[in-house]
Amino acid sequence: MEALVAQVVALSNPNDINQLCSTLKSSEGVFTLNYQHIAAALQSLDPAQHSLGFGYFLFHLGKGNLPAPDVAYIDTAARFFTVCDAAQIQVAPDIFCAVAKKFKEHVMAAGAPRRGVLPLRCGLAALQPGPEVLTPLHADFFQLCLLSRCYNAAAGVLGQDIFDVAPAATGCSPTDLFLYAYYGAMLAIGRKQHARALELLLQAITAPAVVGNAIVAAAYKKYVCVCLIHAGQLLPLPKFTSSCVRHMVEGEARPYAELATAAAARQPERLRRVAEQHAAVYGADGNLGLVKQVVACLTVRSIQRLTQTFITLSLSDIAGNAGLASAAEAEEHILRMVAAGQIHAKIDGRTGMVRFADETRSAGEAGASSSAGPGGSWDNAAGVAALDERLRQVLELNKRLQQAHEMVSQDRAYLSKVTARERSKYDLAGGGGGLGGGGSSQGAGGSQGLAMAALGGDGDFGHFGAGGSM
Repeated sequence: MEALVAQVVALSNPNDINQLCSTLKSSEGVFTLNYQHIAAALQSLDPAQHSLGFGYFLFHLGKGNLPAPDVAYIDTAARFFTVCDAAQIQVAPDIFCAVAKKFKEHVMAAGAPRRGVLPLRCGLAALQPGPEVLTPLHADFFQLCLLSRCYNAAAGVLGQDIFDVAPAATGCSPTDLFLYAYYGAMLAIGRKQHARALELLLQAITAPAVVGNAIVAAAYKKYVCVCLIHAGQLLPLPKFTSSCVRHMVEGEARPYAELATAAAARQPERLRRVAEQHAAVYGADGNLGLVKQVVACLTVRSIQRLTQTFITLSLSDIAGNAGLASAAEAEEHILRMVAAGQIHAKIDGRTGMVRFADETRSAGEAGASSSAGPGGSWDNAAGVAALDERLRQVLELNKRLQQAHEMVSQDRAYLSKVTARERSKYDLAGGGGGLGGGGSSQGAGGSQGLAMAALGGDGDFGHFGAGGSM
């Protein structure tokens, strides 16, 4: 073990890092025979200067009979993720990710997921070749943020758009993509960023697939609820959604389909009945809170529609139109909506009349949820800054699309496939012409040749058909 530690210290430099990686890979037996000395050997290494070797030692320490939670392991791994050298750990991303998952298991077993939030965020940044690249640590980091309710800690990572996966550089798998989208959507829901949540949920639902999975099913159930909160109706899935996913969600999400139908009918009482009828299902799925928000949002939208029609209305009339039990309940809803900036209104306590201000129309058009978001008004510095940021994002996205188009257009596999497809079209057309000529002398031969062409036969069959009729 001392010799291996000495090699780690000597080879932890940019010129010898690949040699060190090969040495550590071939030292499986050394770690197994000297498992009881690994913890002591870690004290001789610096996680910042010897990051690759430190990661391998932590990896083999976690593989052994290490009881969870182990406080010493948590402290050592947390320090490693915080100060590790990105260039070194990117040489062995699989080892780094395995250590991160073991670290997550220990902090969860200790009942302290908050302890893993900052270390994993630092480790995630070190593993990423670029800020737009997905890593396996994204899902683990999001999960710890959810468990510790540190939603704002994930704001920076959650707001960064992902454009690349790079499995060779990060060890990312399809499951990591699904979990990133699912956990990220849950964080966005917790932060009331419903538009971002829908975007992430659609990434999970519309990912190319030949068979459904539990993550996609759970994502679709949340997608239905967030759609009803954000848009007031269930938005149809894109056409490129896999057929197997469509069939799966149709069978497993029937209570949610009933919820969407009731919400579309704009009948609060019917929506409440559906929510109560399937409350056990929604609770088992962890979506009961979202369903309650769906019911509440229907009332909010009903009141907002009234503000676009009436200038003055009594509390009792508002209660009747919004499906509320009494004028007092209507007053409570209006006060909450005014406080949230969803409507602008004044209540005359003496007469029980509500007067909606002129600004209500713009508030009603903004929507009942966080869909209003930034950008509802552009007559101030914040609005102009938000618009400028949106334009910058659009230009950046256009640049990326152009780069992707050029890359695909120059890809040899793509060009060979297109060339083969075009050649088959020309061959088919040429064969059809020859068959037509043969058909002018013998009708039977011509019809046989056309049938062969329709079945995908090549030009040789055309000549054979013409000759056979002679």
